[in-house]
Amino acid sequence: MIKKRNHKLYIFISLLIVFTAGCEELAEEHNTPDLENPIKIGVVGDVSVLREQVENIFFGVQLASEEINNFDGVEIDGQYHDIELIYENSAGSAQEGIDIVKKFVDDGIKIIIGPTFSSVALEMAETCIKNDVLMMTYSATWPSLSLLDDNDLIWRTCPSDYTFGIVAAQYSYDSLEHRNAAILYRNDRFGKSLSNIIQNKFVALGGEIKSLVPYPDNIVDVDSYNFSYELNTLFKEDIDVVFIISFNSEIAKITNDIYNNERYQDFNVKPNIILSDGIIPEELIKNGNPELLETVIGITSTNTGNPNYCTYKTNYKNRFGFSPVTYSEHAYDALYCISYAMQKANSLDPNEIKTFLREVSGIEVPDEEIIIDQIVINANEFDIGKNMLKIGVSINYEGASGKINFDLNGDPIPKFVIWGIENNEFVELSYYGK
Repeated sequence: MIKKRNHKLYIFISLLIVFTAGCEELAEEHNTPDLENPIKIGVVGDVSVLREQVENIFFGVQLASEEINNFDGVEIDGQYHDIELIYENSAGSAQEGIDIVKKFVDDGIKIIIGPTFSSVALEMAETCIKNDVLMMTYSATWPSLSLLDDNDLIWRTCPSDYTFGIVAAQYSYDSLEHRNAAILYRNDRFGKSLSNIIQNKFVALGGEIKSLVPYPDNIVDVDSYNFSYELNTLFKEDIDVVFIISFNSEIAKITNDIYNNERYQDFNVKPNIILSDGIIPEELIKNGNPELLETVIGITSTNTGNPNYCTYKTNYKNRFGFSPVTYSEHAYDALYCISYAMQKANSLDPNEIKTFLREVSGIEVPDEEIIIDQIVINANEFDIGKNMLKIGVSINYEGASGKINFDLNGDPIPKFVIWGIENNEFVELSYYGK
């Protein structure tokens, strides 16, 4: 039986995000719980750009910290340590991200979860490497993060856009037998990179990209933005499929503008629409154009039907009163992976913690070799995982986002779910990966 300390119950730890008039500065107010020997971990997100979504992602990390602390936290050399989260707003700014890392280093914080955007992550990562800071992002998907000379300090729980782009192009070409495509993408680091990957793979397979159309990445009010210019260019030739690389906050407006576009309506057979990762089906069903929903195909690295995600979603809803958003599960898993590696390392040193991240997330070996005996640890089982590690048993954490299995670049090896919408309901159509 696990002996637990007498923790005070958390009443409700709420993050109250307060902004200045320019939305450039983040302050936090919360009822501080009684933490024992706290380990401070920075949590960074682009709150002032995607406020609601990023706050909800923060709640995913908060839920993980509460679950971990409820089981006495991490035990290092016989001493219990609770997790204390320190939140910062990177505001979509690479310079702000750099400044946050420097501030954390000055405050003795050497572990960071975040940021949200690829446009911030690279510069943050480079600053982390220089300062021996461990960084694990939950949604920055830019492939170049995988190529950094990072001394194994930069990780992510979301898949790289390289993997996603290959799957999207191949599914369209092989499974749907599309040969002519167009791409609509955000004109930022994320959009440019992913559109390039999809284009190269689709063309290599034998397909043709008829048009490649960017849209501004700095739209203040997406609901009032008119996508007519971009869509008229997109639909100037006959196509079988449109790849749309956008944020979740933009996709509903884009689908409504597509349906109202005259050139789109001129198609006898409406093209499929393939979406980038991070799009929430419920948002699309609620606010997207209902007349074209059944032409939409999404690809996600989170299998929402797997038991761990269901456990996470139930606990999240019970805790906060609403459903989690996309990538919150990846943020949740980031804290668990770090905490298990910390426990395995019996250390708070990032350079020692990093050496165990692959081991605690699942070790992949060829079929012909002897399989390493590992105990699978599921969501909200920190008491079991911690005690297995303390007695020398190897664990395989399978989280809310699914299997993780970090590769040599610090990226997860995901199983992608191909989904669609039928009769206004989310349906899983196919799968890629293990």
